Amino acid sequence: MTTQQYKAIFFDLDGTLRIPTPSPTDAFIQFARSQKIEIGTTAVRRVKIWAHRYWSQDKLLSQEMNRLGEDNFWINYSRQLLETVDATDNLDKNAKLVREYFGSAYAPEVSLSAGAVELFATLKEAGLTLGVVSNRTHRFDDVLEQLEITDWFDMTLAAGEIGCWKPNTAIFHHARSYFADLAADECVYVGDNYFADGLGASRAGMLPIIYDPDGLYGGSEMVCVDALAKVTVALSQSIHD
Repeated sequence: MTTQQYKAIFFDLDGTLRIPTPSPTDAFIQFARSQKIEIGTTAVRRVKIWAHRYWSQDKLLSQEMNRLGEDNFWINYSRQLLETVDATDNLDKNAKLVREYFGSAYAPEVSLSAGAVELFATLKEAGLTLGVVSNRTHRFDDVLEQLEITDWFDMTLAAGEIGCWKPNTAIFHHARSYFADLAADECVYVGDNYFADGLGASRAGMLPIIYDPDGLYGGSEMVCVDALAKVTVALSQSIHD
């Protein structure tokens, strides 16, 4: 693989390397359908994009959590999920049911994204520095250990460590500061959230690659891949472009 201008690749954690099955949004769709709420294909795509956009609004999330308190925050979030799929009948009742489901019954299987280890090996062989930059509040060393991928990374950063969340460009610049003389245009960021990962990395001067197995963002200006194994192809194409 030709890397040329790129020296470092940073990865998002949840939804990119760490894959819960079903994902929270898929679980919401499954639960809603089990309650006889009709959700069509268009609404599925709409709510998944909405959720990505919602969780990229760091200031709004903080304000809402402080204003509502934890339980009401999640009830309100459940209400917005239902509204996004046009399920507005019995909205308050169903929002509480969704909240109760996630509070007591949601137990996804967690796995490492397919092809991740092979990708890491290829990138390391090509001489690239690897890191993980997550919007988690606390350090996630235990998660990397559970996924058995700790030793691949030269740095990790949780947003809560510096009080700055994606898509704020400061978190991307902070990650880059771990390495001397590493320029933004020498960095790639791989993540599943167009708004937090893609726009944030782009504004920070990095090349964003969107991990998009559901095909949500294929029509965007971002480089998108439906499998991590295709990151190397995307890198080669971006260099030749």
